[in-house]
Amino acid sequence: MEKKQIEKTILQRAKSCSNFRDNRFTWGEIKDILEKENITLQDNDILEVGFTEGWQEGDSARDNMYDLKIKRVREETDEEFEKRKQKIVDLQERSKKNRLETYLKLKEEFE
Repeated sequence: MEKKQIEKTILQRAKSCSNFRDNRFTWGEIKDILEKENITLQDNDILEVGFTEGWQEGDSARDNMYDLKIKRVREETDEEFEKRKQKIVDLQERSKKNRLETYLKLKEEFE
């Protein structure tokens, strides 16, 4: 088992838009947001820029949205890695115990 990469969202923004107004994020706006939030992009950061379609249902509605999300990727720490390994071992032991209990109940029932 090896260490895994962990993604953490460090910035998330959205802008509503309509059929009549184009309100996409520009690079200048993104740079201003990053500067305001004191975020310096790193080589392994992931930028997700997308569109979420709005909906209307009865009294509820949501506008179309342009989305901006920046995720920072880092490697799992040694402590997190050890915790994850121990959790897997604990789950395997609990699963084995549950299977044994089920087996014994079925064995008793059908003997």
